[in-house]
Amino acid sequence: MAAKKTKPAAAKKAPARAKTPVASAEPESVRAFVALDLDTLSLRRVARLADRLRMSSGAPSATWTPPNKMHVTLKFVADLPLALVPRLTKALAAMVEGHDAPKACALRLTGFPSKEEAEVVVVELTDDSGQLGKLAARVEKLATELGLPREKRAYRPHVTLARLRMAFDGRRWLRDELAEIAGDCRAGGLTLYRSILGEEGSTYVPLARFAYSTSTQTS
Repeated sequence: MAAKKTKPAAAKKAPARAKTPVASAEPESVRAFVALDLDTLSLRRVARLADRLRMSSGAPSATWTPPNKMHVTLKFVADLPLALVPRLTKALAAMVEGHDAPKACALRLTGFPSKEEAEVVVVELTDDSGQLGKLAARVEKLATELGLPREKRAYRPHVTLARLRMAFDGRRWLRDELAEIAGDCRAGGLTLYRSILGEEGSTYVPLARFAYSTSTQTS
């Protein structure tokens, strides 16, 4: 008599696993900074000055700042909570819109930490009127009121032109007369930027822009 065939036992279904929540792509905080943007003419002058330095004989190896990244930082925030952006934006708008831009500033070439041991090449704004310093202090006070860390270093308004591969004695290279030829520097507006780090350097994304009165384009 033939053996009775038995059906294979059905495989037990594994218990369903709970789905892991997908993390939000939007961070809770970002690197950010508040900066003065140069007006069109000033930006061209500073960019030409950088080109003259870059192409001059004996220029050291460096990474040069493209014109679209040239600005005067007022306040850097390593971790800006996105929840604070609306309040910060509203307060910055009140500082700028309908107001005159800071007075034009003469330029001078130097290096940080010094010309003798330059690691960063900058064009510094003289700020004889003190308006840039006062504006930076107002932004600093606003940031502190929002609970952001206070900057401990003294404020020195400048535009970064290059970051050198190694420290360099720039006393012969960073000649004062080059900056004098470039003329004065004016601000066209103020921007709150997000800074996104990447392999090719930082990318600056405007979070909010504010324009000064158009009547300030003349000194």
